[in-house]
Amino acid sequence: MERSIREANDLMEISRKQLEVMRRQADEALEQAERMNELLGRVVKLTEPIERAQRGGEYVAEGLKRALFGEERAVLDARKEALDVEAEALDAEERSLGAEEAAVDAEESEAER
Repeated sequence: MERSIREANDLMEISRKQLEVMRRQADEALEQAERMNELLGRVVKLTEPIERAQRGGEYVAEGLKRALFGEERAVLDARKEALDVEAEALDAEERSLGAEEAAVDAEESEAER
């Protein structure tokens, strides 16, 4: 009888230790996710002024083109720029997906520790 109680207590202690390890791993993964989220927020804040400046420059350039070359030329150039921007957006999306995959890999690596 005492042996059964001792074995049950031992199993409960092992379970408690395993639960504690799992809780620590979950806490570490959460902390890492919060850090990644903070870093991504910083990246967004850093890129916003650049994007605004780019849009402003594009607006001024468009006005100059119209003044110098007329509407037709501006429309052709706008179409070309739209295609270029779309290509850049696709490249940025690919890089973003790569970063997300790296973040997931890092989290999985961290969780395995």
